[in-house]
Amino acid sequence: MLHSLLAASFAITIATLGSAQVATSYCDATSGICFQGYTDTTMDMTIGVILPPLTPPSDEYIVQMVVPASYGWSGVSMGGQMSNSLLFPFWPNGQEIVLGARWTDDYVLPLAYEGPQITLLPASTVNSTHVNAIFRCQNCTVWEGGSLGSGDLNGTAVLAYVASTTTGVDDPSDVNSSFSEHNYFNFFGLDLSAAHSSSYSQYISGGVGTTTAPSGPSSTPATPSSTSSAPAATQSEYGQCGGNGWTGPTVCATGLTCVVVSPPYYSQCQAAK
Repeated sequence: MLHSLLAASFAITIATLGSAQVATSYCDATSGICFQGYTDTTMDMTIGVILPPLTPPSDEYIVQMVVPASYGWSGVSMGGQMSNSLLFPFWPNGQEIVLGARWTDDYVLPLAYEGPQITLLPASTVNSTHVNAIFRCQNCTVWEGGSLGSGDLNGTAVLAYVASTTTGVDDPSDVNSSFSEHNYFNFFGLDLSAAHSSSYSQYISGGVGTTTAPSGPSSTPATPSSTSSAPAATQSEYGQCGGNGWTGPTVCATGLTCVVVSPPYYSQCQAAK
């Protein structure tokens, strides 16, 4: 996440984004978590965020990042810029997802940042095509030099995301590894008022493997979830209806349309617009 990320602080609201990328609702079929997020179809990347209810006050959220397994490393900036923002670079190490919090006050390699507590949730997976990192981050709404949504968790935020498609990290087993500059970045607007979920406590109940950077060499391996239930003839709203390796129903219930959310990884049934 070096100098080409974003040099100026974003003072952008959903209203001023106009036709730019804006988060929409989607649900991850593997975890059952419904996010507010954005899919970059060019880079085959999906980034989603969900927060607990506004009351009582909380300092945490859940983030999903789905990226091609071939990428050397990827990441998201919760403050929409490189410097003075909470950053989450991650990469696969075999079947393990290595992910930690970082921070920098300049356009140099960001270093491990103490404070955030990261828990990879069980639905996180690495397969032959994609890395699906779903993690809970506690003590993460405020950081040195900034905060999510500029401190208004019912307002708007801009998230930036990056990818290195050509080079990996120096030591994939080390969460604090050095890595080369990304060769792609973009950003999207997030309406935080739509990202609070009454189901949040259910979403975090299956979390496993806690790490607090920079205490450990790597994050805890993800534990894939599975189901043995037979698919229905038609799929319900927010259910998966397509994607690589999908063998379940591909026809949505009446009034729903199968929408590609993260090609070719995942499609889901959504209300027809």
